[in-house]
Amino acid sequence: MAVMPKEVQELFTNVKGVVFSTANAGGQPNSCVVGMKKVIDDETIYLSDQFFKKTLANVKENQQVSVVFWEGHNAYQIHGTARYVNDGEEFTSQKEWVDALFAQMGMPIKAKGGMYVHVDAVYNTAAGPNAGAQIA
Repeated sequence: MAVMPKEVQELFTNVKGVVFSTANAGGQPNSCVVGMKKVIDDETIYLSDQFFKKTLANVKENQQVSVVFWEGHNAYQIHGTARYVNDGEEFTSQKEWVDALFAQMGMPIKAKGGMYVHVDAVYNTAAGPNAGAQIA
């Protein structure tokens, strides 16, 4: 179990999009950009599903995922275990949040589900001598 440092949580919250990577059981990778995301707590992030196809199929086979994000000279990678939700109270609160944001943008897009990602490890991926170092 890893605890995300505050600076990681802040950057995750503030960047416009993150790269969400998955792989199927055979190891075939897939990456997509996710803009509707949030920190749930210091061990969990949430990524909203509007268009996951290969991503969802991969997570059904292999729950190990990676999320990469950066801005300026700061960059991080989260390794985690994903859990997909698309019903129940846990999903309803996230759906309301995502649907309201899309409505504010004048876009008729609705959340179909989402990934709760339990943070297993956090790495520094910024250029320099500490690139690749595990920080949590």
